[in-house]
Amino acid sequence: MRKVQQRLMGLAAAALASLLPLSAHALSTWTAGSCTTNCSETGDAAPNVSYSAYSASINTSGGAYSSTNGFAQSTLAYYSGSGFGVVAPSGDSQSPNHSLDNYGYQDLILLKFDAAVNLTQVKLGWWQYDSDITVLAYTGLTSGVNVGNTIAGKTAATLKSANGWSLVNSYADVGKAANTTVNLNTNVSSSWWIITAYNSQLGGAPTGADGSTSGLTRGTGTSYTGYDFVKLFSVSGNKSGGGGGTGGNVPEPASLALASVALLGLVGLRRRKQSQR
Repeated sequence: MRKVQQRLMGLAAAALASLLPLSAHALSTWTAGSCTTNCSETGDAAPNVSYSAYSASINTSGGAYSSTNGFAQSTLAYYSGSGFGVVAPSGDSQSPNHSLDNYGYQDLILLKFDAAVNLTQVKLGWWQYDSDITVLAYTGLTSGVNVGNTIAGKTAATLKSANGWSLVNSYADVGKAANTTVNLNTNVSSSWWIITAYNSQLGGAPTGADGSTSGLTRGTGTSYTGYDFVKLFSVSGNKSGGGGGTGGNVPEPASLALASVALLGLVGLRRRKQSQR
């Protein structure tokens, strides 16, 4: 009996030890800076991240917003204290158009991590007019995939439908709350993430009329009203197991708790057996 108990205790301890490293990953925060390639999160063993930008000109003829031309690589711009914006072609460098926006051009920022992460927060460093954003994660096949090819030439309507990108969610009025950090509330793990100004073609139906100041809205016409202008200050998340696409998720705290209870139960059983002798 003693040998059986000792073996069970050893197995429980091993299971508990195997869970500890995965559950102990601290929240890491990657803050925008002058670094754009293989940027590290200081003081942590978090994966490095590389940033790049893409833009697609919006077809606004007749007030239509529902179609865009294909995305092409654009210029990522860093603004000290505010974060990353995007400078698209054709005179898009002036404020507020040098932000991550959907006026004239639909801008997006691609984050490519060395390993799968579960992003939990996005923080804006600046916004103007409106501040709705859309977040996507790459959940398709990763073997031999050039991530740039999954974006270039695609429209907002086709980006997630056939190219491995999945909608995490769209978030309304991120900059209008007292805290500029938005909680993503997702268990998705991926090496590739997209942060973009809101676009209904990516998912998330407007909750207010076009051009209004609340809910997920999109602007129309030549006025800035209703369009989203933001700068990406930082993202936060946890390293996960697995590779590029969906990756392995970090074990739930409940799993760790159950393993702990099992181990303590075995220790208690052994002590009771000894006291009955």
